[in-house]
Amino acid sequence: MAWINIVELGLLFLAVMVAGFIAYARLRPAALQGDRGLLLDDINVDEKPSPMRANMRTLNLRIEPLVFVLVTAVVSLCVFLIVLELFPANLWVAIAAAAAFTVMSFFMLADISQMLRRKFEEKLVDALDLIYAAIQGGLPPRQALLVAAESSKGAVKRELAEIVARLDYGMPVEKAVERLRLKYDTEAVRLFSQALVAKWHSGSDFGLLISSVSVLVRDQIRLRIMISGQLSGARYAAIFTGALPYLLVPVFLWKQPDWFEPLSTNPNGGSYLMAAVLLQVGGFLWLRRLLRAEI
Repeated sequence: MAWINIVELGLLFLAVMVAGFIAYARLRPAALQGDRGLLLDDINVDEKPSPMRANMRTLNLRIEPLVFVLVTAVVSLCVFLIVLELFPANLWVAIAAAAAFTVMSFFMLADISQMLRRKFEEKLVDALDLIYAAIQGGLPPRQALLVAAESSKGAVKRELAEIVARLDYGMPVEKAVERLRLKYDTEAVRLFSQALVAKWHSGSDFGLLISSVSVLVRDQIRLRIMISGQLSGARYAAIFTGALPYLLVPVFLWKQPDWFEPLSTNPNGGSYLMAAVLLQVGGFLWLRRLLRAEI
């Protein structure tokens, strides 16, 4: 059938894009320097990267934003072709579905990266307590950073170890904290970076600086958790009501294969479907704006 050929063509485009991405990731030269694996693209970075590039850096997506845009465009093309085959007389329905998928992809990129930054911030506060305890125990700042890195886990361990490695290589402290500041651009990271810079340049009391940063960030996180807890009911209700139709449609089609036929054969079926999708996307964006606690 013709629609099978169209869908296969779209999936072929998707496969080509995925293969190209894998080849790009595997075959590009690794920009490494020294034994510690300092990344050159993390050293020579823009002072103010674009929001998309910053989000991709947080997600460890070492690709150009153009590659992400192209992959999103190809997947949106597949969505367009599938919807167009279901409703061949309603071209604008397929266009609206593809546009909605594209917009949601970029919003998901921003939301997931923000979630990772906040989790990093929460774990960084515990590392700050370790640094303060090590300073109070008489260790110098470099050793205190190393102790916190060895006692931490995940991204905090890697980033603190990276700062120590860069300082050992003789980099200025501004360059040493630049990767952390650009990858996890949060209030806690900015305050921690400024505390390190102040210590290295002015010889300030590092323990006092770290203690002050820890208190400020903990108060901020406590307020954010309180607000998030109050809004969690609305958030989970929105997720459940938004995902429920897409979970039920496969079940209905499995139990009754012709269940979707009245909508697909009705002349106004495409209009009904597009209106439902647009209302759902609009409601999601509205709730997303209301439920995002920028604290």
